[in-house]
Amino acid sequence: MTESSTKTKLLERLSSRIKDAWKTEPVYIDPIIAPGLTDSQTTAIEHASKQAGQSGIVHFIAITPVLPRSDEPEWSRFTSDLAYAMHKDNGGEQTIVLFSQADDAARSYAYLVDANGPAIPPGSDFLARSSSDDFLPVELAVPYQLQILVAAAQGTEPPAPPDFDTRDAGDRNEDYIEATGLDNGNPDALVFGATAIAALGLSIWVLRRREKYSWRTSLTTKPDPVRTQQLPERVDSALEPLPEPQDSTEEMWAVYDRSRRVQQAIRSLIEAYPDWASSVDFSHRFGVENLLSTHKWVRARLRGSSKASSEAPRFCFLFPHHRNKIEEFALKQEGTTLTVDMCDRCRSEINDGHEPECLMVPKRPGSKKPIPYYQRSDVYALSGFGSFQPLEDTVLETLGTPSTSATGGRG
Repeated sequence: MTESSTKTKLLERLSSRIKDAWKTEPVYIDPIIAPGLTDSQTTAIEHASKQAGQSGIVHFIAITPVLPRSDEPEWSRFTSDLAYAMHKDNGGEQTIVLFSQADDAARSYAYLVDANGPAIPPGSDFLARSSSDDFLPVELAVPYQLQILVAAAQGTEPPAPPDFDTRDAGDRNEDYIEATGLDNGNPDALVFGATAIAALGLSIWVLRRREKYSWRTSLTTKPDPVRTQQLPERVDSALEPLPEPQDSTEEMWAVYDRSRRVQQAIRSLIEAYPDWASSVDFSHRFGVENLLSTHKWVRARLRGSSKASSEAPRFCFLFPHHRNKIEEFALKQEGTTLTVDMCDRCRSEINDGHEPECLMVPKRPGSKKPIPYYQRSDVYALSGFGSFQPLEDTVLETLGTPSTSATGGRG
């Protein structure tokens, strides 16, 4: 077993252990470090949990051992995924989830989670203490982080920094004081001054984040390819008779066969959805655009155009309008991982820990509830706009009589 797979297994077990503990109470303290906590630390954590509970916002706290700095990227993904999972399970509008490493008190991962996903407090690194234990211990870090998140969730003023003075803590502070040159000053001025700014900025940041992810709460309305790509006019020309291939080769006759399937798929799609160009469900518009783009490519191949790529057009799984630098990408979904086509923009968003915009459609005809298109079971979800099989094949198999020459896969 590789080191990576071992880490994955351990994190899966830890996730199950924490979830099981959170089913009965909101505070989980890892058994490894529980004996090392003082009574005052445990009491402070429990008291902070009770105060957070009075806000009416569902919250969860996990106190864990310190991790090597090299494991931080995996731990960041692990904690954000677990925070989002807990939010979806509890069904509330907002959820607070706090992970704090008790052996390194303020190495905390604090999340305010809503339908837009986990929000991470900006500047939380200002709460990190030095190697000589100068900064916030766990009995102060946990209450303060929770208070900041509750204030952001409620839209109220953030709390003042806790009263914690490190100026006269003895020789154990020397590394911090000497390193920062604050021998004659107040070491907390830098720490808590920056922390207060971070707390004040959290509410603003959450509002901006909600705006960034506002696409999740509404149906997709732009871009509109009907207007920008003149789709109705292009449909008419796409259904004109096809030229036979200039080169009578097996490859070109396969392209000709695909062009016929694309034409038939366009007919089937617009017959099944006669209001495709005006419907609030934009998946039909992007479906027609997908087929028209493929049709343009096969016609160019049939004409023997030197500009025609040898590869058929590919479409971003999350938003088929995106076409730039499409590559295969392992997209993690609930309980599985899908290999899909994805543009560089969406890949970059995911790799940076964000959720890229996707095509949002009505949950069912006439519904105003928006969901990602791939959560339905129509032709677009089944094909993934080409990630799983060409859209024309899915359309013909679902809405019309499939061609016996359909091969599946990318043409």
